[in-house]
Amino acid sequence: MSRHSGVNRATIKQVARLSGVSIKTVSRVINGAVYVSAQTRRSVTDAINRLNYRPNALARGLVTRRSRSIGLVIADIVNPFFPPFVRSVEDAAAARGYNVILCDTDEDRGRERAAISLLLEKQVDGLILCASRLPAAFLMAVADSGILLVLVNRVLRHPRAAAVVVDAAEGGRRATAHLLDLGHRRVAYLSGPATSFSHIGRLRGYRQALDARGIAFDPEIVAGGAASIVAGGEAAAKLMSLKRPPTAIFAFDDLMAIGAMEDLRRQGRRVPGDVAVVGFDDIDMAAFVAPPLTTVAQPKAEMGRLAAARLLEMIKTSSPPSPRTVTLTPELIIRRSCGWYKEAAT
Repeated sequence: MSRHSGVNRATIKQVARLSGVSIKTVSRVINGAVYVSAQTRRSVTDAINRLNYRPNALARGLVTRRSRSIGLVIADIVNPFFPPFVRSVEDAAAARGYNVILCDTDEDRGRERAAISLLLEKQVDGLILCASRLPAAFLMAVADSGILLVLVNRVLRHPRAAAVVVDAAEGGRRATAHLLDLGHRRVAYLSGPATSFSHIGRLRGYRQALDARGIAFDPEIVAGGAASIVAGGEAAAKLMSLKRPPTAIFAFDDLMAIGAMEDLRRQGRRVPGDVAVVGFDDIDMAAFVAPPLTTVAQPKAEMGRLAAARLLEMIKTSSPPSPRTVTLTPELIIRRSCGWYKEAAT
């Protein structure tokens, strides 16, 4: 049977007739206008409930010029970092009556461009871009077109853009300093995607920690280039084949760290007995691998909540929030993948 058969959907005209007001007044009530009396609002609401009237979202969007939807573009839905972030965005949006259209780019710039174009065609009211890999010039052009943007872990200096970032450099510095505090002097870095602004920040923090201890940066012990378990394992294998392999590894993210730990086990090397490992993100599985992974935690749910709240406020006020950028501080979570290492005297 057709889903429309036997069902006569109530119209706004019927609501107006039953409540004894004009169609325009019904529209004002539906759209939350403040200059409607409490009595009129009650009459219209009662009529809507009696008729089981459901406003046509498309028609309402044509009047308000808003779709009541926002676009969310993320780098990789398979990465366990993203689900709590996405859930938090959706919860915050739903609480304000907004829908979220989610697009996954699989770390690919071309797919990210296509996703943004699709969302603009759907006339979303704003965009949240998490871990965007696109050039600043492209994003500036998107903002110039009139769309509101909130970037996560990246800053775009445009009057229609805001940002929520975790201090990646501070996180990289803390992770590396922890390994140095344990006595390690040959600390490797498993690098993330070259176009990742989080990778650039974490690498900067890694180098800052080395500089603070008077240890020269050695590009020979920087390897990787992709945020995945496989990439982490391959990078660790490359590092451990060196004549002077590292005694400790700081990985761009937890997936790479877990991949590195698995490859070290395959080689018969103990973690942390032979090599200490630190990750980044504090995904759920980090606490359950063997040994549990020391990592730098990002407040994923808080990041999503803030990103959605800032975008929805921009949509409401048509002005940028203050401050334009919110910076969160990461937290070092110490578990058992580092142990207590002291380099032998030479």
